[in-house]
Amino acid sequence: MTVDMSAVTISVTKPKLKPAALLAEMGARIQPVEADEGNVDRYFLGKRVAAERRTGGGFLMGIQDKTLFTSAIYLREHFRVPILIVEGQVNYAYSRFDPQAVRGAMSSMMLLYGINVLSTPNVEETAALLAMIARQEQIGIPEISLIPKRKATDLPDLQRRVVEMLPGCGMVVARQLLQHFGSVRRIAEAGEAEFRALRGIGAKKAARIHRTLTAEYESVDTERDLEDAVEADPSLLFDGPVELLARQHHVYTDHRKDRHVVDLVFLDIEADELVLVELKRGELMPAHYGQIRRYLDNADKSKLLRSHLARGVSIRGVLATIVPGRWKPKLHDVCVRIIDARKVIDTLKRLRGERLAREGADQ
Repeated sequence: MTVDMSAVTISVTKPKLKPAALLAEMGARIQPVEADEGNVDRYFLGKRVAAERRTGGGFLMGIQDKTLFTSAIYLREHFRVPILIVEGQVNYAYSRFDPQAVRGAMSSMMLLYGINVLSTPNVEETAALLAMIARQEQIGIPEISLIPKRKATDLPDLQRRVVEMLPGCGMVVARQLLQHFGSVRRIAEAGEAEFRALRGIGAKKAARIHRTLTAEYESVDTERDLEDAVEADPSLLFDGPVELLARQHHVYTDHRKDRHVVDLVFLDIEADELVLVELKRGELMPAHYGQIRRYLDNADKSKLLRSHLARGVSIRGVLATIVPGRWKPKLHDVCVRIIDARKVIDTLKRLRGERLAREGADQ
């Protein structure tokens, strides 16, 4: 899977080295900086995170000239999440280093200096790791399911696993329900009283199972959900009349080198103004401003946007989310809007109901 790095900025002390070049090829914005101390290959991945890269030979040299330890002190004192990446093999067998001394230096990085030590086999993996850390730190980490995954051995095993996910239903209760009702579908259609009639299922458990199976799903799971809701009901975001011009609109930089995707493009009818909307499901961060700033800076390279700009309309950006936060952009050409999550959920439920009604009518 390709990692979208268009909204990520990484400051580097050695921009001419291969890791920085690879990060730039991935789409990250590379910002050269001078090292505060020492001749080090360092990557500033966010306000909290910095990583120092050393090859296996560089790691040994750092032990010898003590720069490994002075760098560790610097990282520990300036960053909450300091990282040391050791790239390639540490070939102490071909040096005068005692293997125990090398292992001791590496363990001291973690135990004495509080440095997170990571290992990569080559420069390509180093760049990929830096890219992932920077993206997760600046944009966010996708939700991870905590449900253990294993391959079902057969259909009955798969059916039991589905039912085991219901509240209070372990393997024994799942088997009991399946033996009694005969299928997952009949369990889903059963009434609360039918659950209470079974041995070992009391009123409270029966109510929880029934509610889980019958309650309307109410959640905003993805940014696409937000897009669907705002497209269907622009009043979630705008006070006046607007016209939707495009969704997932591509904006390119010079020579079509980089492609940026604008979530929604509206025309504010009363203000005669283009509005580029970037939707986020989590709390807004400074990196998101850089993302929409690039959309605005390159709007004239879009045929759609250029046709409106040519007749003199103004343009602004909107960063919108359902999660309140304290960060706000300093410039006035981008504004922050907090969308009412309850209203988004109600809109998604309405859209779902309309779709189901259409599908029912077509059958």
